[in-house]
Amino acid sequence: MVDVSKLKGGEYEPWPAAALRAYEAKCTEIDAHIARTAYELAIGTGQRLGDCVKMRWSDFDSGVMRVVQEKTGAHLRIYCPSRLQNYLATAPKRGAHILAKNLTQPIGKRQVQGAVEAVRTEIGAMHGAGRLVPHGWRYNAAVELAEAGSSDSEIQSVTGHKTLEMVQKYRDRASQEKRASGLRWRGNKSRPNRECAKQCAKPTLDNYQIFLH
Repeated sequence: MVDVSKLKGGEYEPWPAAALRAYEAKCTEIDAHIARTAYELAIGTGQRLGDCVKMRWSDFDSGVMRVVQEKTGAHLRIYCPSRLQNYLATAPKRGAHILAKNLTQPIGKRQVQGAVEAVRTEIGAMHGAGRLVPHGWRYNAAVELAEAGSSDSEIQSVTGHKTLEMVQKYRDRASQEKRASGLRWRGNKSRPNRECAKQCAKPTLDNYQIFLH
């Protein structure tokens, strides 16, 4: 069995930006609609795949997704980022569920996992040292919130965690990313031929999802 590195507390590592871009590009290339929709729901709401599978169109209203977490039983109202709202605006409606098997039932969780695994295999994220798992998308969403200056309660409202231990892990990761960005910026100051606008842009609350209780 391949050893997958976890953070203390049971959370997997977030996906690097390059891996996220590779996943998106591969979904587009092979027309992997199920894998892409599951990804957009997971990274846009910060929820587990099992909870994403159960999301209905009726749960999504005025930019807010209502979720009852299967693991914690927590009732959440999550404000979705514009990216997810735009994706859902053009997604086909084949039933009551966003990931619909038929008019009344969602696609099975195993089928969704299989679709995601197929894309992960294509981009080299399924096995070995480069292995990345969908649960890491949840971490990506929380880190972006921390980078954008969201409060502990806002982050908790999305993840459903009962303690602040995991929130602190998200903040630690956000601090690492901020320091890394600062080092890149200082390194690029002496390189006039390098574009820095995209690399050095700082996150703002407008760029990320704000979550409601």
